[in-house]
Amino acid sequence: MEPKNTNCLGIAHGINYLHTNMEGKPRIIHRDIKSENILLDENLKAKVADFGLSKFNHMKQQASTVYTKNIAGTEVYMDPEYLTTYKYKRESDIYSFGVVLFEVLSGSLAYDSVYIGENEKGLAPIARRRFNEGTLKELIDPKIIEEDNDYTFTLNRGPNQDSFDTFSEIAYRCLAETQARRPTMEDIIEKLQKALNLQGETIVLWRFRLSDIMLATENFAETYYIGLDSNNKVYKAELDHFGNNGLLAMEGKNNDEPSKKHITVAINRFTITKGGPRKRIFFAELEMCASYKHPNISSLLGFCDEGDELILVYEHVPLSLRDYLNSACSFTWTQRLHICLKIACGLEHLHSKMENQQSISHNDINSANILLDKNFDVKIVYLEIFKLPPTDQEAHTKVYKDPEYAKTLKRKSDVYSFGVVLFEIFCGRVAYDPVYMKENDKGLAHIVHQCFNEGTIDRIIDPKLKEGTDEDIFTSSGGPDQDSLNMFLKIAYRCLGEAAKQPTMQVVMKELESALSFQVSSLHFSNS
Repeated sequence: MEPKNTNCLGIAHGINYLHTNMEGKPRIIHRDIKSENILLDENLKAKVADFGLSKFNHMKQQASTVYTKNIAGTEVYMDPEYLTTYKYKRESDIYSFGVVLFEVLSGSLAYDSVYIGENEKGLAPIARRRFNEGTLKELIDPKIIEEDNDYTFTLNRGPNQDSFDTFSEIAYRCLAETQARRPTMEDIIEKLQKALNLQGETIVLWRFRLSDIMLATENFAETYYIGLDSNNKVYKAELDHFGNNGLLAMEGKNNDEPSKKHITVAINRFTITKGGPRKRIFFAELEMCASYKHPNISSLLGFCDEGDELILVYEHVPLSLRDYLNSACSFTWTQRLHICLKIACGLEHLHSKMENQQSISHNDINSANILLDKNFDVKIVYLEIFKLPPTDQEAHTKVYKDPEYAKTLKRKSDVYSFGVVLFEIFCGRVAYDPVYMKENDKGLAHIVHQCFNEGTIDRIIDPKLKEGTDEDIFTSSGGPDQDSLNMFLKIAYRCLGEAAKQPTMQVVMKELESALSFQVSSLHFSNS
């Protein structure tokens, strides 16, 4: 329902503009609001058109009522009070807009023969009656909730109850029989925006064919295997992917297969075979992963649910932060701060969703689950890309776990794990590097605590940050700015503190932004 609601909001803004006096523009009463006079461009953006019957009230005119016995317009859209009193006001346009709102909801014109056969005045009285009877949902356009085609699956397709109630109530109020009882356009805009917010985003996922996945992975051959998460095996493959969601929606109606492009994907093969409602668990995970769209969270592209196979298909980024840390690749301090900030943005998005919608935390933040493309853009993934024996994998992941994990909120555990990642980026080594494990079998975090207590944190800074700088890295223009570094260390160390004292991800973001700002300012000053 989201695109239709967006169109309604656009129409409402257009009518409100007409009705509002502005410098150099008179108030305009349209007098012929109907679906035929609402145009849609190629992006389905609504435009109010046809001002042949419109009346202008200049700024100096106080009256906002048009008196005319010359009845004009299409009857099923016309204000009943206007028809009896010959008074046409802005509220008359609002009545007509109410009819359009119910046309959008029903997917049929107000003068459709089905409605005229039931009531000669068309859709409006039928909509009012059904609203009062509590049967309005029977008017909903079945296309809003119909089954998807062979290529797509839509989450959040039909209106949820809160969104539907908000939309239908304001549409009903527009159809009040008297002008005085109708809402203002400002009120209508507010309620339509609320309905849109309550509905949330409509998400279209691609249905991938099992035969295509089997062909791309040579029947899930070992050579395509790149890792696993808690239950699923993950494979890398090349698949055909459809281009544009809107294009697919339009072409799909003609049963034409839309255009494709070749992409690299991560195929997450659901391996749970028993011990619960398997498909329900799969689709719950699918809905969760699809709904948390963010530039710094790996996108779910689609899925496959043929036969016994349940598969999620994600965008694939070839290298993880762990790979970069284990390689000879060198980041500047500014680049490291950018990476840290992008990770924080992705996590904050997940945690803020916890507050407003569903409870979600990642529960497995580590450098292997943070992917970096060639531009060092960050994608947090839900997959553990560890191609290691289970015993080694457990040893490598435990260094990221909050010691208070069993007693804390899961999102607090994410904050702790992110603190470990921050110090990995600071040190230029993974948290389970042999250098650290030899010194303390619990890894980097415990060494960080020791260094802070001893005042020797500079001993574990990545030596690459010292290259080409003066001996004092804290003041050299070539290395980290001292204020930037101090701010970074302070917030990173707070992440490793007791759960009750850990910052929220929103606070972490702000502190990292400040650290980056100090660093950038320092570089500008040193170059000037």
